[in-house]
Amino acid sequence: MFKSLKIAFLIVFFLLGKNLFAQEEVFSDEVNVDDLGDVSDSFKDNFFNALSAKAIGNHDKAIAFLEVCEEMEPENGAVQYELGKNYLMSDAFAKAEQKINRAIDLAGENEWLLETLYDVYEKQKDYEKAVFTLEKLANINENYEELLPYQYFRIGKNQESLAIIEKLDKRLGEDQRRTAIKRQIEARLDANEARDGNIVDLEAAIKANPRDERSYINLIYLYSKKNNTDKVQEIAELLDKNLPDSDKAQLALYKIYLENGKTRKGIKSMRKVFESTQFDTETKINVLNDFIQSDATNVEDDEIQDAIDSFADEVEDVKAFNALGDYYLKRKDAPQAISFYEKGLEINDKDYELIKKVALLSIDIKDYKKTIEITENALDVFPAQALLYLLNGVAHNNLNDPDAAIEQLETGLSFLLDEPKLESDIYQQLAVSYDKKGDTTKAAKMRSKVKTLSNKS
Repeated sequence: MFKSLKIAFLIVFFLLGKNLFAQEEVFSDEVNVDDLGDVSDSFKDNFFNALSAKAIGNHDKAIAFLEVCEEMEPENGAVQYELGKNYLMSDAFAKAEQKINRAIDLAGENEWLLETLYDVYEKQKDYEKAVFTLEKLANINENYEELLPYQYFRIGKNQESLAIIEKLDKRLGEDQRRTAIKRQIEARLDANEARDGNIVDLEAAIKANPRDERSYINLIYLYSKKNNTDKVQEIAELLDKNLPDSDKAQLALYKIYLENGKTRKGIKSMRKVFESTQFDTETKINVLNDFIQSDATNVEDDEIQDAIDSFADEVEDVKAFNALGDYYLKRKDAPQAISFYEKGLEINDKDYELIKKVALLSIDIKDYKKTIEITENALDVFPAQALLYLLNGVAHNNLNDPDAAIEQLETGLSFLLDEPKLESDIYQQLAVSYDKKGDTTKAAKMRSKVKTLSNKS
């Protein structure tokens, strides 16, 4: 696992406020008493005694000290987290899960808390929950995506595993471990194919029993593997005709129709998927993402809007709202895109990608007050993201507040990590700020820095 955040940081985070330093990595085990905030001396003594006991492996004693702290401060996230850690180290997994989840309730779904919860589920061999937690971690830090192929494979999510392998190979290049997992999945699928029968047997089974849904699905899969789109469409349409209560055919049909330019039929199938109770949210999001990548989004059609509205009413999921925002962004409807991105942030206000999208789009539509609001809130959680300082500075410049812009932009410079393009953009905005103040000398100096950076690239 990605181990990073240690005791000192967690105490500062939980006891001084859940938004403090959420992005920082701290490797020191030293804890300053002053960092504990407004708590009693008795609380401090018991808390530090618990840390000392944990350090020497006496987890029962650490738990006893922490339980005293819990009685004094039942809403203290640091206490819940430490209890969870000690229960985990004592193999009391159910109690560990309870305490870590309580810490998450108090402090939000932060990386180190989710990481500990993931460890709990791994120890319990509760792989379904482990994968669910890992997906949340991957939304926070894409490095966790590298763990997903095996985790998906382990719980039988073969297509999800193949999809993430393809994504990682594109981003990082091929990897021997991922290739090995891919081969195992292909072998598993081949075994499933042999078990489920061949094309001739499946066609005979359907002829004998036209309501044998499983045979239709297996046959669609086999023809898909052979890239025989015509036969996939034929079998899917037959399934739709003979089993009208089943929506499974629509997963094949919507894509075929869209790819063949049969937009109205594709939208109709897509809407059936969105409104169906036979598919999970993840499947529906994948369908929407396929639609976004097609040319059909440019078609003006009430049925398209009805299908999108149907999906929007159906879901309460960050990925879903992100996909809906992307749909409206492709249609160049920035206000509506922002609306859905913000719905996602209502569920997870620490989703950096959504924050970035809202901030950038609000600048595009000249809603600078929104830019300032979202970046300032985000900086409480991500204080080391130079881009947020830049966007905040851009907004202040456009609202003719150069002093506030300069303060933000100069702070952003201190967090740059070999990012010449971002650095150049910040200096460019500083030049704008000094122009607004009438300080042409400093403005020229900033533009000189921009030129120097440009010559280096």
